[in-house]
Amino acid sequence: MEQPTVCVIVPVYKAEATLPRCVQSVLTQQVAGGLRLILVDDGSPDNCGALCDAYARQDPRVTVIHQEDRGVSGARNSGLSAACGAYVVFLDSDDALRPGALQAALDAQAADPEALVLWNYTTEEQDPAPVTGAVHTAEQSELARLYLDCLIAMPWNKLYRWEYARLLKFDESYTLGEDLQFVLDYIALLGRKCPEFHYAVLESALTFYDCSRTGTLSTRYHEDYCEIWPRHFEKLNAACAAAACPGQDMMPLHRAELRVLAEGVADILRRDPAQPGGLRRDKARGALANPWLRELLRTMTSERCYSPYLLPCRWNSLRLIWALAESARTASPLFGKLDWAGYYLLLGRYARD
Repeated sequence: MEQPTVCVIVPVYKAEATLPRCVQSVLTQQVAGGLRLILVDDGSPDNCGALCDAYARQDPRVTVIHQEDRGVSGARNSGLSAACGAYVVFLDSDDALRPGALQAALDAQAADPEALVLWNYTTEEQDPAPVTGAVHTAEQSELARLYLDCLIAMPWNKLYRWEYARLLKFDESYTLGEDLQFVLDYIALLGRKCPEFHYAVLESALTFYDCSRTGTLSTRYHEDYCEIWPRHFEKLNAACAAAACPGQDMMPLHRAELRVLAEGVADILRRDPAQPGGLRRDKARGALANPWLRELLRTMTSERCYSPYLLPCRWNSLRLIWALAESARTASPLFGKLDWAGYYLLLGRYARD
């Protein structure tokens, strides 16, 4: 088979309802040099495997891999092993590429060969905004800001050079946040191969992200949530330090990280499968004792970086953490009251934003 310009890798699992939309969105792309679609049936118990085979019979650009259930990371790794050509794009089976997406990304890459091309996404399936080639450039030192702008953590909004991506793997031992690990590994590798690289951010949304899905990471409970995210954030902060991200970007990043950990502590109290009461509280206290979290609190104190969770976490107050997280989750006005109470307890000497 002739080498395509771009390979699109789609992990497939329990996606009968959305797979046709996903596949159609890829195969209708007009790409100079051609494309290849790799569907990885990850042991899906429904009819997805047969659907994938039907697409392969209908279109020679489709390759199907059937494997036992290894999870989304294992499926992406299998897709990477089978990929070829100049570039790789990841896509989830319940999402879709917008018309003209791939060529817009390739045009941006051709115009700026040293760049890592990435793009925004939309949650509107019929988003009326046109796909354009408008791009803005971001330097390596803007990594923290790009993360805060929801452009770094996911793998499916980037154009990867196949020659580099094939050297990496998604870590199959993680059940949460493994996407961020892969992206940071790719950025580090790109920095070694092309020290002067920067980011080319397409201003158009090229991917439709289906946020109506159920059973996502945002809704499922993860027992090791408060163990995993400190590892991810430690790696993210190290990458930001290596990129010389400025303090004005690191402070909001630290606030975001503290919120994630504090909300994870509250989630232990809310729905950990341990018996309600003492066991949940013990696990939550253990999460607050995480060395990375204690170091984050010291860093935020030295930065005079305010977060409503700063004092409750410093005090190990499960009651206050719970009250803040629950009021934020339910949009209760109590959150604002607790937020300002903490700020005034610090005499207004910390930066709020």
